[in-house]
Amino acid sequence: MKIRELISQYCSSTEKKGNGITIYTLDVPEPIEAPELFSYLGYLSEEPFRKIWASDQYRMIATEIDGKLTVYEHVRMANYRIQLDGLQEKYEVHKEADLTGLADAFAFAVGAHNNATRKSGTLYISHPMNVASILLKENAPLELVMAGLLHDVVEDTDVDIETISSKYGQQVADYVNAVTEPEELRQPASGNKAHTWKQRKEHTISVIKSADREIKLLSCADKLANIRDLISELSIDGECFWDKFNAPKEEQEWYYRSMLEAFATGPQNIAETRAYRELKECVEKLF
Repeated sequence: MKIRELISQYCSSTEKKGNGITIYTLDVPEPIEAPELFSYLGYLSEEPFRKIWASDQYRMIATEIDGKLTVYEHVRMANYRIQLDGLQEKYEVHKEADLTGLADAFAFAVGAHNNATRKSGTLYISHPMNVASILLKENAPLELVMAGLLHDVVEDTDVDIETISSKYGQQVADYVNAVTEPEELRQPASGNKAHTWKQRKEHTISVIKSADREIKLLSCADKLANIRDLISELSIDGECFWDKFNAPKEEQEWYYRSMLEAFATGPQNIAETRAYRELKECVEKLF
């Protein structure tokens, strides 16, 4: 379909900017294909959440983000190019140098976790890999993605936070430290083991409620990666798989729902992110 036909048929609002840009908001009942004379910018898109098309001939850019279709029409070619550059800066954030840093952090995490395994029997490194992947899909800063790869090394291995700071910088170390339980909570406590688990989780919930947005997103990615695995294991093992954990299903549900509330609390909340929305769906599915 031609772009003018799309606009004529589905446009719900039009906004004219003083810099020669007209913005059309379209209510399209179903996903669209590339309009005529538009190119699909796959390197800036991330289906199914984000699709971007551009037309040099029309000096137009069309974005479909979370189902909302917007068309930007530019009078000046220069402004059209500026918007394209801005989209590239926003969505193509991980350059070759960034990937080199991520590769180094990944190699370090592999060495730190060695051949440790998860309760499912898979290599533990699969978990931080999944966390980092979730953060990449959120276009998180490089330092946060690196922290995703390294987030468990202080808590679960002999690596200390000073080593993380020395190798990857204070920002990465601060991110890792923020999602690492204090040492006094990691040490076995006297009394009931379940009480120790509850105490640790209450501390985590309290920290995340007042945490910055980046910390909330890192923790959310961690919980999402975990719950994806739980759902997979449940489909294989059935309800008996809950016996592997330090707390019963009811307390696990309390923890995940409390974390959802913490992620959605305050001005730094992440309730609009895909990771949060998927986590919420997974919690409903699991419990």
